[in-house]
Order: sequence, then C-alpha cells, then structure tokens
Amino acid sequence: MNQVYLLIATVMGIVGIFTLWGSTLVSNRLGGAENATPVTTCQSAVFKFYSGKYDSNTKNLYMVLENQRSIELRLNKLYLFYPKNMVSFELNNTLEGNILKSINVNGIEDGFSSGTIKTNCPDVSADFSYSQLIVSGKVQRLSILENLGNLLRK
Repeated sequence: MNQVYLLIATVMGIVGIFTLWGSTLVSNRLGGAENATPVTTCQSAVFKFYSGKYDSNTKNLYMVLENQRSIELRLNKLYLFYPKNMVSFELNNTLEGNILKSINVNGIEDGFSSGTIKTNCPDVSADFSYSQLIVSGKVQRLSILENLGNLLRK
C-alpha cells in the first residue's frame, strides 16, 4: 500500500515539473509576441513634414508635422545637415495619430540645407529642405535689399 502512495506521489511530482516547464515555455513565447507588436505597428506608421518657418534672428525653427495614421509616434531627434557637418537636437515629443502638430526648436544656427526628424520607429522619419521653410530674419532682409537694388538699377 505504501508503494502505491509513493508511486502516486512520484507521478504527481513529474506532472508538476512538466506543468511548470510548459507554462514557462508558453509565457516566454507570448512575451516574444508582445515584443514584436511595435514592429508591426511601425510598419503602418506614416508622418510627414507639413510646413515650417525659420527665423535666423531668434534661431528658432517652427515645424508643423502631420501624422497620417492612427498610430502614436514619439519624435526622438532632429538632424540638421550643414555643408560641412551635421547637428542633432533632442525632441522628445509625442505625435498623436491623425493630427497636425507644431513643434519649436530653439538654438538653430543658420546655414543648414536640410533636416530629418526621426521617430521611435527605425524606418519612419520625415525629411525637409531649407527651401521648404518660410525664412525670416537676416536672410529675408537681404533679399529685400537685393530687390530694392534691382529696382533702382532699372
């Protein structure tokens, strides 16, 4: 009779070990699926540079960005490309789904040719060129003076 109880206890112990192993295996696989979700979300994310303004006097870059999907994006960095170097700025803003949002970045030196805004999704970014910006400050005043000079020469 004691041998039957011992056999039952041994079988129950083995079943318990297999149950623990199986539940650990399933939770690890589900955990991997949860980690894959952002990649799937990022595949359908799209946003673009809608418009912008740069003031060379205040060194302020004002940008309007458009999130074209319902996926929330985190704006991580702004990269500005100058003739001889590249400068980055931390953004740390959230761009909610299906909206236009404006952001300001201060301390921007004049002379950049283009920019790129990077998000938390590695393949989702927006590019813009200096020519897409409305520029005010020193650059605009120079063009007004040039126009006056052209008018006076005529």
